[in-house]
Amino acid sequence: MNEIYDLVVIGSGPAGEVAAELAALFGHRALIVERNKPGGVVTTTGGAPTKALREAALYLTGYRQEEVYGVRAVAPLEVVLPTIRARVEHVRDVLQGEVAHRFAVRGIAYLQGTARLGPERTVRVTSPGEVERKLVARTVLVATGSRPTHEAGIPFDDPDVYDSDEIYSVKTIPREIVIVGGGPTGVEFATVFTALGIPATLVSQSDRLLPAVDGELAGLMADEFQRRGVRLFLGASAVGVRRVDGQLTVALSTGTELSTDAVLIAAGRTPNVEGLGLEDAGVRLDARGRIVVDGYYRTTAPGIYAAGDVVKPALASTAMQQGRAAAAHACGLVFGVAVDQADSLAVYGLPEIASVGATEEQVQAAGIPYVVGRCDLATTPRGAIAGHGGLLKLIFRADDRKVLGVHCFGDIASEVVGLGHVVLHVGGSVEVFLTLALNTPTYSYAYHDATVDGLTRLTELMGLADGGGAGRGGPPQ
Repeated sequence: MNEIYDLVVIGSGPAGEVAAELAALFGHRALIVERNKPGGVVTTTGGAPTKALREAALYLTGYRQEEVYGVRAVAPLEVVLPTIRARVEHVRDVLQGEVAHRFAVRGIAYLQGTARLGPERTVRVTSPGEVERKLVARTVLVATGSRPTHEAGIPFDDPDVYDSDEIYSVKTIPREIVIVGGGPTGVEFATVFTALGIPATLVSQSDRLLPAVDGELAGLMADEFQRRGVRLFLGASAVGVRRVDGQLTVALSTGTELSTDAVLIAAGRTPNVEGLGLEDAGVRLDARGRIVVDGYYRTTAPGIYAAGDVVKPALASTAMQQGRAAAAHACGLVFGVAVDQADSLAVYGLPEIASVGATEEQVQAAGIPYVVGRCDLATTPRGAIAGHGGLLKLIFRADDRKVLGVHCFGDIASEVVGLGHVVLHVGGSVEVFLTLALNTPTYSYAYHDATVDGLTRLTELMGLADGGGAGRGGPPQ
């Protein structure tokens, strides 16, 4: 007999998990189909495992402490690497178990297998034992995520050529590594490898690191790379990798060739849409192979929604927002349809970069009169105690002082921007940070100093403008 569900979710990553949980919470019969592990990429090869690798590398190498105390007590890398690998695997197991537990306690059915859409929102699920079950859904959410892109000319069958999913399986310690990709993943792994004492070379097709990040913060990371000895090749892409006399040679589009022990390709992700029967179900894809959706994350097929990386690669937090909105609309829960429109980003390197809202370049391009307030984290009590600096940068309008963007470079930057995210989300003005009795010593207290800096600049600008010394058209600095 056919099994009937209110919502069938294909994929148990952030988007799928949140959608199924919301539906179940309001009494809807929900089922998740997952072909890999509970939690998707976030618990398996990206997200949490990457951050676990970072934390383990920090702790076991004493990398950041050496900068402060001048002492680096660390075991040989041959001893450290198995411990790091075990820690990453432990974190995976714990998180996958927690996701499965939440499904169970919330009454969400779970099927291991591959799913294929049929007509009238039917879903055929083939289990690992080749047993097929047919489901009927009132609504379906496709949230199958993405995978690392494999470009032609890159021999991923070579044991020393990795993508971001495979890098955790490295068995031998390379003397050096070439990383292709100047986005968050490439930058994160470059900082981790250098912390482990492995020289890294990073190749980026863009003319600067982290194209989506505020240019000032991207520049700070480039300075950090130079200090660490990371070689940068900007404006170049890898057109081929081959073995020459036992060594890997990476050919760049500029004609340069790099010799190395290992290569990590971290340039782009491809949506997982193959084998889902999307065409038969009437789901349209765009030219980049992504599922086309409207503002409610409805596809071109009635009753079928899509969210997460199959729509557009983004952070897990964004995928969760999309999954929640799709489930809310599908289940008639209108209160949950709204999605946070403030773009957020986090790069979990050493140190971190985090941003929410508009970059300075975007504000300039829009022609908005604005002011920037800055605080060097080293001047805060917490920064002085930790011995590490950084930057908190607030961008706000010059007229009504509403916050436009919040950007941070430094320790726990991904957490520091949370306060600014809230103010930005509610359309608040920068003065809010002066009225809050923020704890000290904390990095969050930098909001106070950055606000004072910004308002001081604004006052100076207004004085100049009133005296005729400056126009109002340009961005005040």
